[in-house]
Amino acid sequence: MISRYGAGELYGFDVSALPAERIRSFAVAKHKDVPCPFKPHEPGKPQPKCNKKGGVCSLRQYVHDAGVVTAVGNPVTTCPQRFLERKLIFEWVGEILVGSRTPTVISELPFLMRTVETEEEEADAVGKIDKVLVNAEGRTLKWCALEMQAVYFSGKSMENDFIQMRTWAGPGLLFPPVQRRPDFRSSGPKRLMPHLQTKVPRSAAGERRWPSSLTKLSGNL
Repeated sequence: MISRYGAGELYGFDVSALPAERIRSFAVAKHKDVPCPFKPHEPGKPQPKCNKKGGVCSLRQYVHDAGVVTAVGNPVTTCPQRFLERKLIFEWVGEILVGSRTPTVISELPFLMRTVETEEEEADAVGKIDKVLVNAEGRTLKWCALEMQAVYFSGKSMENDFIQMRTWAGPGLLFPPVQRRPDFRSSGPKRLMPHLQTKVPRSAAGERRWPSSLTKLSGNL
């Protein structure tokens, strides 16, 4: 028995459930021409397009045993847009941390500004918080920072898989031709936690400090 990680989802579709002709089509598609099903969609406007080359939303483990390939386990998110499905993450985090399933969501909130040397210059943001969830109901403003970190992977490029997909005729499931694995350590402890510690640090009393930009916005919520 051999196990490897390959594409779990392409452009929002479960690879293990796709027919061979659809896999071939996605393998040659230009990602900027394919709609992303997870990005926010404004009424009256076209669905936003994918911004990730190859359109791989997640990885999944595949097992090859006695000539049969099966998909096992849950997908591992590799594209940040994948977190935005039906805004469920905001409902979940909002309910637990700020007491609201429908929090106000502020995107890419600036928190570090470039120092300006003259009054004519405008300060540019050099650091942003991905999302800030705010519950403005009640006497106390409740908020939390939400940094969304997709998982990196270590190993061979996905292009090896796309080469196989472009001529795939079935039957059954594709088995990834090369080795790779999700790199949870680099994605979490090495990247996500330092981001949070920098963007929303704790005071000496153990309380979260408000980003100055949120303080300015709070009066307009």
